[in-house]
Amino acid sequence: MPNNRLWLLFARRLSGEASPEESAELQALLQEHPDNQYLLDFLNNYFDLAPADLDDDEVEDVYFEERFKKIITSGNEAEPSIEELPSVVSGKFSIKKFFYYAAAVSGISLMSWLTYHMLKPARQPEGKLLKISEVVAKPGARTKLVLPDGSQVWLNSGSKLNYQNDFNSRIREVELEGEAFFDVVPSIGPAGEKIPFVVHASSINITVVGTAFAIKSYPQDETVEATLLRGMIEVSRKDNPNGPKVILKPNEKLIFNKQLETSQHTGSASVQDSRQTSAVHDISVTAVSKNIPDSEKVETSWVYNRLVFNGDSFQELAEKMERWYNIRIVFKSNNHLRYRFKGTFANESIQEALNALQLTAKFSYKINDNEIEIYDKK
Repeated sequence: MPNNRLWLLFARRLSGEASPEESAELQALLQEHPDNQYLLDFLNNYFDLAPADLDDDEVEDVYFEERFKKIITSGNEAEPSIEELPSVVSGKFSIKKFFYYAAAVSGISLMSWLTYHMLKPARQPEGKLLKISEVVAKPGARTKLVLPDGSQVWLNSGSKLNYQNDFNSRIREVELEGEAFFDVVPSIGPAGEKIPFVVHASSINITVVGTAFAIKSYPQDETVEATLLRGMIEVSRKDNPNGPKVILKPNEKLIFNKQLETSQHTGSASVQDSRQTSAVHDISVTAVSKNIPDSEKVETSWVYNRLVFNGDSFQELAEKMERWYNIRIVFKSNNHLRYRFKGTFANESIQEALNALQLTAKFSYKINDNEIEIYDKK
């Protein structure tokens, strides 16, 4: 244990007030007792990593406990990032000055203070909430992003994705509104555990580890769809996450019916898929052809900038075209709603697309800025 003179020299060095003679004296004492060098290095690490934009109370309560624990448990402090580069704490009564006066009275008191702060449980700073990142694909556009864990996400027109800034620390969670394609990479936690990836979409949760799948969950749609290409996903009800779950295999598509969910809550009966339990009877599962390339599948073609429709009613196709072209389509007659279409749009303009639809259906249209009127052909 260093004597009081050594503590005093330590404090004057840390406060920046040591004279050349005192610095030489400290160096001589350290050469005589080299085991005390580690303690000086320890204290240097403690003070040199305090950020300048915090007052003394914030430094004491928020920042130093974490630094102390890292230093005392590892013996070394990792090199700080750009955001953590240290500044000297200044003020009317800085922490360094406190150590200087404490050391002048007693080295034992100093060590007691250190021990208390090293062992005191760390607490979260008040008033600092987790930030949420939001990515939006505007109408008529598609967006690709890479999440902090390396997973890739494609957002279709009129969609948005939210995630918090602690993403990938314990669980990977995102909130989706709209349509997205996910290519999720596996993530391993510090204890070797697999960190799950959870997508919250409307009334369901979709949990994966590493896989590729598509989700369609626009607020105005009657259904939520999840299509699995590879890997495995687990689907549960958001209001009953520990209840029965549906497991999807590759080339399967899950359809969650929002209307059945509503009728279920009002006591109405509904038909359930043979694979499901009665607790999830508003969910059905269908097969997706594995012989069709992803660029030609209705569920994933938009990722390749292709709008594929296969037996869509004019109303259903119009909703897709509204998002695709960032327009509004108004039907002036119900005579056209019975038409069904099959085809693909890639680089066609809205006028070229409508002209192509006129080859198989009798209707006329008029373009008024971003609004298109569909009416009976004269």
